[in-house]
Amino acid sequence: MFTIDIDTGGTFTDGFFTKEGEFKTAKVLTTPHDLTVCLADCIKEGARLFGISAREMLANTDVVRYSTTIGVNALITRTGSKIGLIVSKGYKDSLYATDRAQAEAVFTLISKDLIAEVDEAIDDKGNIGKPLDKNDVLAKMQHLIDMGARAIAVALRNSHANPVHEKLLKTIVKEQYPNYYLGSVRVFLASEISDQPGDSYRTNTVVVNGYIHDSLVKYLYKAEDELRANFCLHPLMVAHSHGGVARVAKTRAIDTYSSGPALGVIGAGSVGKLYGYPNVVTVDIGGTSLDLGLIRNGAHRYSSNPLIGGFPVSVPMITTYSAPIASGSIARVDARKNLTVGPQSAGARPGPACFDLGGMEPTVTDADVVLGFIDPGYFLGGRIKLNKAKAENIIKTKIADRLGVAVDEAAYMIREQMGRKTGEEIVRFAQTHGIGAGGLSDFAVVVYGGAGPTHYSDFARGLNFGHSVATPYASVFSAFGSSTTDVLHSYSKSARIELRSPKGYFSDYDFFNGIVTSLSEQARRDIRGEGFSPDNAAYFLELTGGGDPEGNKVRFDRMYLRSEDDVAALCREFIAGEGPVSISAIGLSAFVPMPHLIAKTFEMASKDPRKAMKGSRSVYWSPTSGYQATPVYDRDILVPGNEVSGPAVVEAKDTTYVIPAGAALHIDAYSNAVIRG
Repeated sequence: MFTIDIDTGGTFTDGFFTKEGEFKTAKVLTTPHDLTVCLADCIKEGARLFGISAREMLANTDVVRYSTTIGVNALITRTGSKIGLIVSKGYKDSLYATDRAQAEAVFTLISKDLIAEVDEAIDDKGNIGKPLDKNDVLAKMQHLIDMGARAIAVALRNSHANPVHEKLLKTIVKEQYPNYYLGSVRVFLASEISDQPGDSYRTNTVVVNGYIHDSLVKYLYKAEDELRANFCLHPLMVAHSHGGVARVAKTRAIDTYSSGPALGVIGAGSVGKLYGYPNVVTVDIGGTSLDLGLIRNGAHRYSSNPLIGGFPVSVPMITTYSAPIASGSIARVDARKNLTVGPQSAGARPGPACFDLGGMEPTVTDADVVLGFIDPGYFLGGRIKLNKAKAENIIKTKIADRLGVAVDEAAYMIREQMGRKTGEEIVRFAQTHGIGAGGLSDFAVVVYGGAGPTHYSDFARGLNFGHSVATPYASVFSAFGSSTTDVLHSYSKSARIELRSPKGYFSDYDFFNGIVTSLSEQARRDIRGEGFSPDNAAYFLELTGGGDPEGNKVRFDRMYLRSEDDVAALCREFIAGEGPVSISAIGLSAFVPMPHLIAKTFEMASKDPRKAMKGSRSVYWSPTSGYQATPVYDRDILVPGNEVSGPAVVEAKDTTYVIPAGAALHIDAYSNAVIRG
């Protein structure tokens, strides 16, 4: 049986396919006009690699897991749904935020004339101070619909403590616009997405979720329908940014935001374990963005209030960082004759000039083609032929002539700036997590993305990583990360509990255990609704302490508190010593194991890589050396034990490894490429 994992990015759609321990990778151009097209294209390509039809593959597939950028794209391009927002009286202008700039960011998604206030009150302990007026709700709701809103987001003050008014408001709207009406109105409640304190965070969350919902749900259901029409017997599983997958019907739009980078971090964690590195930096260079992640002490980091579109939301996500520097980044010369690379990207269509799809801006990929690092006749294994002449012409007219340099020197400058900016972003990212550039010797770096191995030698200079590795599936690594995930559902309940204080240990076990029971019952219902047995799922608690929004979660191996010893054990998970310990939320995660690829080891051959040598070509390594005849090796023919010394180029079907003089690429027992020097 097969497993299929697909990750759609801004430029390419990547596939990772397995069958009984064997894997194949595929890469196709993303089709922004209809992402179901590139999804189908990727599956067809994967099936071709196994020598069968797509229908035959789908009919014999255990699981299809999928991550997509459609939610990100809708937010970035501001092409989401027109939604109305209902808030508590007095908060239309601030949206509960103390920072005016934060509210202004939300107003880029929803205009003020689509925000209404209702006169109600609930205090922070959940007590009703003023009941909701049904006539007031009807009037405000009708006003928003008359203004063009096709969905309503609701974020009332203190709904985390008591959601009764939000739920009543939803009932009122649905009575007037039931689902069987053509003009039915979708209603999104902040309390249904997050029960955490922070009215402004919950408001941001429900607005973003409503804004990106329509484009995402329409597309995902269409994708699932097409899979079923082609004999797929299982539901489409959608990747979530917290690290798991779930059915489309159990997926909220906001859950998918930045899921691709999150999957890469998960996959990198499994690679780090192979080498005994609990600390890993992940570097993913694609066509549109640079995505960075971090694993410390064997665990990836979570953000309880991550930034989406410039404002914090109240949903937990694996911590990643994205920067607008990648292989599709556009190079420009400004009025002062300064060269800049990024932040704009050429994307997939029209793409870089060398794609020959109408792109009229020079990109990093164009520079790599001009310099000889990328063979224009072997891009994606030769499936796409690149136009080197167009790359040379566009760099000449838009960069070289304006700077008064030769074309090859201009291309070299583009590549150098790409590497420098990437290195700076890595250092900045590490520093925000308390790691200086000199401290990276304790970290392995896992390099991936279509352009990761191509630019490693430039960005890694001076960073002194303890170990540098790129897998055979580096170009489709987020899709590989998807293959390591399970069905995962996470639930939480806000609960302010002093586990240990000067008065002693917490002792209201019934209160704590009642919340756990409620969360576990919800998890079992959802798992059963996905077609799995709740008895085959694993359940664990995650407790959130106060303070730092990152790294303040601990996993507890006991489901219930039965004694003071249990409470003391939980306290030790948070801190060493006898200080006070409190928690702000009780979380429960439930996962159902999915099929995974198990890492294999291979016998080691000699260091001699000559059997994999394809020939040589002229490569421009620097203005000093100019073009040099450089050996080119086939990554698919290199075997464990082989070592390629630089200067050299190693070509895979979906990426290129650049090995400068003084560096070497070693194929280890896992068939991974370890880069030295």
